[in-house]
Amino acid sequence: MRHRKAGRKLGRSSSHRKAMFRNMAMSLIEHGRIKTTLPKAKELRRIVEKLVTWGTSLGDLLDKDPKDMTPEERAKVVHHYRMARRMVPRKDVLSILFREVAPLYKGRAGGYTRIVKGMTRHGDNAPTAIIELIGYEPRQAEEVEEEGEE
Repeated sequence: MRHRKAGRKLGRSSSHRKAMFRNMAMSLIEHGRIKTTLPKAKELRRIVEKLVTWGTSLGDLLDKDPKDMTPEERAKVVHHYRMARRMVPRKDVLSILFREVAPLYKGRAGGYTRIVKGMTRHGDNAPTAIIELIGYEPRQAEEVEEEGEE
């Protein structure tokens, strides 16, 4: 019996699941929305909500210059970065999480993601879904290139 056991196994080993959700979380933060199966989207929601909460719980410390922070505030920021880094090992995606995504949800008590059910997949009839960050529009490639030219 699976009493008090949280999370779906999805037919994968624990290391495979961890790697899969790590990659999916990074893709969701980087792109703002991804398409996957419904059970994977529901499990990914739990992980991404925790990651965004690590960013939003810093509050106004995200806007402060590190030179102006007290040692306790710096330690808090480092702790939050390290906790989020467990699931987001890429530094560029981690900076997107703390500099772009987290400030959008400052003052919001959860509910950072939306799951929209889609059609069934053609090959195996699996239910698909789109999971997205609410209100987050990632920068387009053209905008990034324009900033680099100036």
